[in-house]
Parts: sequence; structure tokens; C-alpha cells
Amino acid sequence: MSKQQQNTGRQIGQTGFTLIELLVTISIMATLMSMLLPSLNRAREAGQRVVCRSNMRQLTIAWYMYATDNEDNLCSADTKWNDKGANHWVGDGTLLPPGNPIGGTKEAIKSGVLWRSYTGRSTELYKCKTDGSELLRSYSISRTMNGKTCNCEHDNINPFKTLGQISRPAEKLVIIDASSQDRWIDGSFSPIRDIEAEVPEWPLTKASHNITARHGEGCNISLADLHCEYWKWRDRRTVKLANWEIDPAEASPGNVDLERMVGLLRGLGQ
Repeated sequence: MSKQQQNTGRQIGQTGFTLIELLVTISIMATLMSMLLPSLNRAREAGQRVVCRSNMRQLTIAWYMYATDNEDNLCSADTKWNDKGANHWVGDGTLLPPGNPIGGTKEAIKSGVLWRSYTGRSTELYKCKTDGSELLRSYSISRTMNGKTCNCEHDNINPFKTLGQISRPAEKLVIIDASSQDRWIDGSFSPIRDIEAEVPEWPLTKASHNITARHGEGCNISLADLHCEYWKWRDRRTVKLANWEIDPAEASPGNVDLERMVGLLRGLGQ
């Protein structure tokens, strides 16, 4: 081998990475990735939150249009029955007895009065992209908006029946992110036990419906004046309740989120 070839080979060997240099480079890249991933995840969640809010707004407009087309009468916020001719917004039917073939399916959504004429016949509007569950529906309508009046859950809510009855619409909840450990979100939305009480409480935990914190420890809501908001939960206990980690008795005392929710859920005479 000539002297020139030996020098060239030595130069090539000198320009390569040593094992230590390679490990240092990998560690730097890993550190940078660990710093960037949270930001990327937050950006992705922010985008999904916007899509969710868009879905919610379209559903709220559909809710409003149904009322204007039906002599100001609100559709039912409940989901219990899918009887022919019922005006429920979706028709999952009842959780009991077991074996309900409709609940939690696209047919339940399609049997609702909003899907038929007002949502562009799109079941995708009913699902939040951040909702990683197998549920086909991620939203619930407030019991204040023509929900059940039997008071069987002891919330004492006196619901509105028509658009004209809704006072201060910019402060009245229509649709909210919700969750369920069952096959669907059951019934209308009312996470309050005795709204008339001096100190209201979150109700007993039920697997069939709950608040949620899937949007950066908060949730999306829509109001009766058709605008939507993002609510960041202020009390850490609310997040734990939404994640099924603590019970309502622990999450209720002095909870500012609960007090705030009461204001959105006051119906007629409240």
C-alpha cells in the first residue's frame, strides 16, 4: 500500500464517530424528543378540541332548528326510548332489560330527530376525536332542555320545554362532553344532586354517564344562544371524578366547578 493510500485511510477513520460520540448524539436527540413530544401532543389535542367544538356547534344548531320547525318545542334530551314518533334527540332505548340491540349503535343515532333532517345525516358529528372509547356518541344534552321530569335522580330540575321559556340563553347549557363505562351515555345530562340545595352535590357515580376531562383536563360545552366554550376544570377533584378515580362525596365539598355547573343547569322557576 502506498503512503498516500495509508494517509487517506487514516483520514477516513479519523472522521468517523466513536462509540462515546454516538451515545452522546443519541442522548441529545432523545432529550430533544422528550421536550418536543409534550408540545406536539398539546398541539394535536388543541386541534381535536376545535373539531369537537365544531361538532358540538353543528349539533346545537340542529337542536335549535328542530325547535323552530316544531312550533318552538324542544326535542327531548333523553335517550331512554326509541318508540316510533318519539322526539328524542337519539333513541338508544333503555339499559334494562339486557339485550337491547339498538343502544349504542348507529341505529340509535339515526332514530333521533336531529339526525333525520338537521345534521346532514352524519353520525361522525356525534363522536369527539379525543374520545378514545368505543362509544359512537360522546355528547349529552342537558336535562334542563326538555329532559325527564320524574325527578327519579333527585336533581329537582324543572326543564324548559320551548325555546321561548329559556331565560338568559348565553348562560344555559345545551350540549356537553360526556362519558360512560356502559355501551352508551344513558339519559340526559344532570351531574347535580338537588339543584335547590344550599350546598349542591355531584350525584352518586353511575357507570352509564359522567362528566369528562378529556380535553386537557377540561371539556367543551354549548349554550342556548348557540355559542360554544372550553371549560378548564379548576378543582383537581373534578378531574379525578371525571376519570372515575374518586366518588362524588369526596369531590363535592367546596368545589368551584360544581358551583359553576349549577348556574348552567337552572331551569324554569330556578
